[in-house]
Amino acid sequence: MSGRNGTTTFIMQRASAVLLLPLVAWFVWSVAAHAGDDLAGARLWAGKPMNTILLGAFVTVGAFHMRIGMMEVIEDYIHGGLNSILNALNWLVAIAVAGATWWALLSLPA
Repeated sequence: MSGRNGTTTFIMQRASAVLLLPLVAWFVWSVAAHAGDDLAGARLWAGKPMNTILLGAFVTVGAFHMRIGMMEVIEDYIHGGLNSILNALNWLVAIAVAGATWWALLSLPA
């Protein structure tokens, strides 16, 4: 990665953190409100359209935020050819986490 992307990375990291704030608050409130539910209740809750969208957004934005943070760690501490391989794996893990989450959520009964 070139030295010209620092500002963009900084802004993306902060923007994703700001997006996560209300999503985390919603998630914590929802988990607390449904504490003690069984698996069927949790699936019913997650299958509601608004909860599906918000839960998917929470994990997707979280995976994006994680990818940026891990990219910074990789670039700061890993040098040479391994840097490119780990950054590619970082992208793949973030995409896999977001994709698996959406697949699981959309396969729930509404």
